[in-house]
Amino acid sequence: MTPRISISISAPYVTVDEFARVSGMNPRTVKKYISEGKLPIRKKQITGKYDRSSTFINMVALTLEGAKAFNPELNIKEE
Repeated sequence: MTPRISISISAPYVTVDEFARVSGMNPRTVKKYISEGKLPIRKKQITGKYDRSSTFINMVALTLEGAKAFNPELNIKEE
């Protein structure tokens, strides 16, 4: 029998400021990690010449990445 693990994610996406708050990181560091591709983000839709939309960090992708790092043999089933 395969053991079942349940993971609860409070929000699938969070803002840079919220991620900085919960992770204890400086918002500038979070933005740097985003620009370096170290944090997965939700792609924004360009709304015009001056895009003022927010950047959202994908917490689901980070959780799955952490689960795979914990157990490399873990198979993720998307339903």
